[in-house]
Amino acid sequence: MLKEIKKFYDKVKLNKYVEDKETEESLFVHNKIFYKSYPRFPSVDLSKVDKEESEFENLLNYRKSFRNFSDKPLSFENLSKILGSCRIVDSSEEFERRTYPSGGARFPVEIYYLSYNTRELKNGAYHYNLKQNSLEQLLKKNFSSKEQRELISPYLENPAGTIILTSAISRSEVKYGLRAYPYSLIEAGHIGQNILLASSEIAIGACPVSGFVDKKVKEILDLIENEIPIYSISLGNIRKDNLK
Repeated sequence: MLKEIKKFYDKVKLNKYVEDKETEESLFVHNKIFYKSYPRFPSVDLSKVDKEESEFENLLNYRKSFRNFSDKPLSFENLSKILGSCRIVDSSEEFERRTYPSGGARFPVEIYYLSYNTRELKNGAYHYNLKQNSLEQLLKKNFSSKEQRELISPYLENPAGTIILTSAISRSEVKYGLRAYPYSLIEAGHIGQNILLASSEIAIGACPVSGFVDKKVKEILDLIENEIPIYSISLGNIRKDNLK
């Protein structure tokens, strides 16, 4: 990892949670949407353009971050469908084609899954092998509720599992140097949106979290220094009282 990227990563990574009432309330300081507008300039009303109802439009409307999940296990079939949204489409092309774009087709982002309550899958840590479309078990472990909160977020309740995206950043550094870091984050965002829409399609709750404790995630996944965690999405069945 380039020393400039390591220095920046060390400055922005989260070392510990400060879990108190004040911190929790600060997450929801403003109950409003922020946006920018130019009222002094002419505008064109896009709402006049006919927008046909489609499956994609419905998915966009349904997408929502769910923080509380039911006790029902996540089915292995649903997990497979969600991970399948991040698959290799064609490996025979000169630049391998996947369901998401990557700067220079360097594909630094790796996908892992922490299983807490997934049917037909033992609890523990897994690596998603895109080439073989399989999960490789890295660690057998029953994560306690406390460990889940310390590992990913104290503001999620009862997830069935968590997808973790990392960057094997040297893959991009050889071509893009310092820009490898933002390009990794952008790629993770593309993958994350695929996961969120795939979850919405099958009515599985999902919540993206980037404020996890980096050191704990690296320890669980046994990552080398040049592979850094950058994003996570927790999954689970939606509690009935959240279906609004």
